[in-house]
Amino acid sequence: PVPSPKMYKYRNKCEFTCGYHHYREEAKSKAENYHIDAAGDNVNMEANATETKDSSNDIESTNKVNKNGEDEAKTTIIRKKPAAGFLAGGWQGGVHPPHCLQNMPDWSCGLADIINEFHATSPIPPYDSKVHRGIWRTFTIRCSLRTKECMVIVLHAPASGGVGAKEDGSDDYSNVFDREKKRLINMLTEGLIPMPKRIFPENHMYDEAKEEKNAANDVGIRVTSIFFQEYEGLSHPSPEHPVQHAFGKKSLEEKLGQCTFQISPGAFFQTNTEGAEKLYDIVVDRIREVTDDPEKTLMFDVCCGTGTIGLTCLKEGVVGRLVGVDISEPAIADAEVNAEKNGYAQDKPSDKKSITRFVASRAENVLADEMKIIPKSTPIVAVVDPARDGLHGTVVKTLRMNEKIQRLVYVSCNPTGTLVRDGGMLCAPPTKRYPGRPFKVTMAQPVDMFPLTSHCEMVMTFDRMSVEEYNKCHSKKDG
Repeated sequence: PVPSPKMYKYRNKCEFTCGYHHYREEAKSKAENYHIDAAGDNVNMEANATETKDSSNDIESTNKVNKNGEDEAKTTIIRKKPAAGFLAGGWQGGVHPPHCLQNMPDWSCGLADIINEFHATSPIPPYDSKVHRGIWRTFTIRCSLRTKECMVIVLHAPASGGVGAKEDGSDDYSNVFDREKKRLINMLTEGLIPMPKRIFPENHMYDEAKEEKNAANDVGIRVTSIFFQEYEGLSHPSPEHPVQHAFGKKSLEEKLGQCTFQISPGAFFQTNTEGAEKLYDIVVDRIREVTDDPEKTLMFDVCCGTGTIGLTCLKEGVVGRLVGVDISEPAIADAEVNAEKNGYAQDKPSDKKSITRFVASRAENVLADEMKIIPKSTPIVAVVDPARDGLHGTVVKTLRMNEKIQRLVYVSCNPTGTLVRDGGMLCAPPTKRYPGRPFKVTMAQPVDMFPLTSHCEMVMTFDRMSVEEYNKCHSKKDG
């Protein structure tokens, strides 16, 4: 694969789950083995078994043989403290700080420290997904090292209690919630984000020069936007779920290649900025190969998000017009702003001849109609960058039926799953469901967007089969 420019500390986005950090302490006295504190958080009992663990009661008891050959009972107390971090071992293992993770940047660890300092002193508890009680749920953080901006989105249950709120109202925190919000905002914004000292695994490949350069890039970042997002559901809110702006700017600004992009709280943006530049360079090269007259060439950007790929192609001069489609209204709103930021403002939403046109809708609902209004003489290229679920069957059908599309560039974050499925439908012989001359795969280029993980992005190029190729491959056999 094409390697990421940064192997470590490359993420520009992270999401910390609120919960409890578990840590162990030995019982100081036998009496402590039977103590239950008033809050019910620390429950300690001595067990007779050789080794038992009751996670619901926070017990871990062991029998060890001392130097004299005598059994020595020992009880470890598993204590909990409110915290935010990652669920390394699932909910039962509690949340863990990000400091030892090599892909997490220093600024994310600095913010985690501030958030955990807040949790330690807040009367409002974290959300418990097992009983659906508590308030604080997640902290989503986005940051740009190039603009030194940072956005924090705080997801929380209603202050009056979650779905599992007690009938007696004992977990209603409405009277202190606004005060705690203000205190959190003050803690996050009182200065530059601190850069804590970190300890990495023994096998961490330390490059002193690069580490010093990366550390220098992390300096000078401050929180510039804070949003709160109330959600009563059991899972996770959709990108369109409303947020409440609480501090600073209403978006994050990021620079990528020759372009500048606005990113709103619910909009998608690649989590590795420098890796995204490598990815987009490949897309630009694949389109440049087939655009004989770029100024007259129109690009369909399906699942366009904030318009990053399409606007990059415009800026690089490989296409002259752009139509972007995405299901997310916040992303399309950002795309329209980004077009203006980079010199390609859409004249009017109804103007079919603007250099850029962005449509907020499911691609399967509008792509066919958008194709119909394009003049027949206009050369078309298409780029698709779907989520892990891949393309809807109607989108595949529309792409196949419009034979003016001679090249399709598919950017996939699920290359062993939905890319295989969609590629099969794009390249299969015509059927009633999927008519039109099929495509053929002409290039596949993996890009390591997620170093230190097993995941990668794939840029796969599909070219339309010529009539001669199709007849040769799919002609009926004699007899």
